Amino acid sequence: MKRLGMILGILLVPALALAEAGHAAAPADMTRTIYGYLGVIFFVAAYCLVPLENNIHLRKSKPVLAAAGIIWVLLAIAYIGAGDTHTAHQAIKYNLLEYAELFLFLLVAMTYINSMEERNVFQALRAWLVSRGFSMRSLFWITGLLAFFISPVADNMTTALLMGAVVMAVAGDNVKFVALACINIVIAANAGGAFSPFGDITTLMVWQKGRVEFIEFFDLFIPSAVNWLVPAAFMSLAIAKGHPKKLEEQVSMKYGAKVVMALFLLTIITAVCFHNFLHLPPAAGMMLGLAYLGLCAFHIKKHEGRSESYDGGILGFAGELRQPLRRLLERKRRSLNNIIDYFPEPAFAIDLNHVITHWNKALEDLTGIPAKDQVGTKNQWKPFYPSPRPSMADLILDRQPEEVISNLYKQCYRKNLYVDEAYDSSAFFPGIGESGKWVTFSALHLKDKAGNVIGAVEVLQDFTAHKSKVAHFDIMSRIAHAEWDTLLFFYGVILAVGGLAQFGYLAAVSAFMYTDLGPTMANTMVGLLSAIVDNIPVMFAVLTMSPEMSHGQWLLVTMTAGVGGSLLSIGSAAGVALMGAARGKYTFGAHLKWTPVIMLGYVASIFVHLWINAKLM
Repeated sequence: MKRLGMILGILLVPALALAEAGHAAAPADMTRTIYGYLGVIFFVAAYCLVPLENNIHLRKSKPVLAAAGIIWVLLAIAYIGAGDTHTAHQAIKYNLLEYAELFLFLLVAMTYINSMEERNVFQALRAWLVSRGFSMRSLFWITGLLAFFISPVADNMTTALLMGAVVMAVAGDNVKFVALACINIVIAANAGGAFSPFGDITTLMVWQKGRVEFIEFFDLFIPSAVNWLVPAAFMSLAIAKGHPKKLEEQVSMKYGAKVVMALFLLTIITAVCFHNFLHLPPAAGMMLGLAYLGLCAFHIKKHEGRSESYDGGILGFAGELRQPLRRLLERKRRSLNNIIDYFPEPAFAIDLNHVITHWNKALEDLTGIPAKDQVGTKNQWKPFYPSPRPSMADLILDRQPEEVISNLYKQCYRKNLYVDEAYDSSAFFPGIGESGKWVTFSALHLKDKAGNVIGAVEVLQDFTAHKSKVAHFDIMSRIAHAEWDTLLFFYGVILAVGGLAQFGYLAAVSAFMYTDLGPTMANTMVGLLSAIVDNIPVMFAVLTMSPEMSHGQWLLVTMTAGVGGSLLSIGSAAGVALMGAARGKYTFGAHLKWTPVIMLGYVASIFVHLWINAKLM
């Protein structure tokens, strides 16, 4: 009874939490030692702080990292006391290797997701949905269907947030509909993630451990669909007929967005090929995929850097530079004084001897240099450069070949698309204003009525404010935007539960669950437990225990760990994230009211799996 009580106590706390001691050297039974008891206490204390993250504002990684370090200190002391100085060292190295594979895989996946977000992929999809004018019931089913099919590729939390944003944008004032739609999205995202190695961390772990092969995950497609469709059908009956207010929103994907999406698909294929054909870790294939993105990012950055403000197709500057040139040409029948001096944009003109003839008021305001100091001189370079050099107007006047322009302006120039013999460029000039300004400039010939060249004019624009809003695509910044708290949390829990496994606790839990209760009941309980604890730690614990069971049972536990979190709003990352995004509308209580219906879908999916995959059981 004492042994049974100890095992049940471990089941009721997150000691199933996260692990990968795997096949490290099996220790002597230390479950009854003071070191083992202290390890459990520290882990439970740390893990209890995780759900309180939003209340106490302590990131979840911090207590778990502390617990992991303390547990391994206790474990090392226990082994040293027994005269063994090698086992703990080998065990932690194994845990670190397991974590490294997960870390590299997730880092690449997060970087791709962040890159697609930066390229407006998800924003464009959201804008398309909110502008279609779907009915309430159609929107309910469309967002659920998209969540079900997007989450196998993107993670379920990103999918839930994307679809939740659509619901909030279209029907944010309808509290009942928002709650139902968010519940549906959470269920669909978790169910969709269950039949793909890329849909959830739990499925990724199962795949990387080789328990289920890539193609075999699709045996869970129908059970996963049942898990979503059963509760969705009941909830849809509670949605009133009608249409929300149609919104007009347009978002264009940035340059290279489709290429990034294609490279993400290619990266997934690469990871699968590394695992299935080369027998190498999938993380190595993902890192090769990061190289794909790196090369693409280099091209995008060069393209955007070369285009600067004057390429409206890239940065959305809407051709504002070419408009001054057109306005300038429209005034060509007026006197030169009227053309330049009263032109609203900063501009100056030079004659055939490169002497400044006009320096208008707008240019005085931009540079801070009055016209009286410039007209009659060849100092057109002075406000912009530290030493004399040709301006764009000088180069145009002398009809310098493009090689000369390229040498002076590097990649930041182009021929104007709308005015012959005109060139555009842009640069940052630190000497203008208090802290420098980004200026776009364009030059063209001045001609008399007979068409003879009499000089050149240069038109400038201050686009500093616009430039500050534009960040060129940089893969390192995308890596920096990865969910580092989550990645460190994984480290802490993997190492912590790896230590508890080394003490011998998970072996005791495995013996009770998978021997005494049987694999089907145990795997069903895993799903229920994941609604309370978190499916990631639970699945890590199962993989660490590594019970002897059939392929069909490994598929079952993969599914239940993924979809069990839908039973409560706090049971999955998708639910927790949506509660924050739809605060006050999608709540724990609103989700709890539909838990019986969600449980019906959970049970139905298990029975469907046992039926259609009976030959695998």
